[in-house]
Amino acid sequence: MLARARATTDDARITYVQSAIEDISFAAGQFDVVIRSLALHYVGCFETVCQRVHHCLAAGAVFVFSVEHPIFTALAAQQWCLSPDGQRQHWPVDNYFQEGARNTQWLTDNVIKYHRTTATYVNALTGAGFSIRRLLEPEPLPEQLASHPDWKDEARRPMFLLILAAKR
Repeated sequence: MLARARATTDDARITYVQSAIEDISFAAGQFDVVIRSLALHYVGCFETVCQRVHHCLAAGAVFVFSVEHPIFTALAAQQWCLSPDGQRQHWPVDNYFQEGARNTQWLTDNVIKYHRTTATYVNALTGAGFSIRRLLEPEPLPEQLASHPDWKDEARRPMFLLILAAKR
């Protein structure tokens, strides 16, 4: 991915870094925004990420990220409960307060995702010096459901959690 990015850009202001998210190390106040999409549920220590992102943001700058919703990650199976005839009955939530690693399947077997409660996400952010500006649990829009009838079950439970936090 980095080779492709380098090949498709020609801007001296862009620097590419290959690093684990929790190992980022940038100068204090270097950035106005940090965006992370659907990656932080693969990181064991979210608190460390919050502290390091806070450090590299300028005052008033923002951290915007999405994760799989805690309702979605609570149970490792991440599968609907089905009726005997195969109809989706409900989304199972169990062990919600038991945070930690979940061995799941996502495009391959043995993928480790880390389940956290919504409170843990919010408290780690505020504990690192952020204020929450917005918290979203997106659902499909009516027009999306009309054009994609197979998405109807996506309106039954949140799949993602999006948070916009500002450095205090």
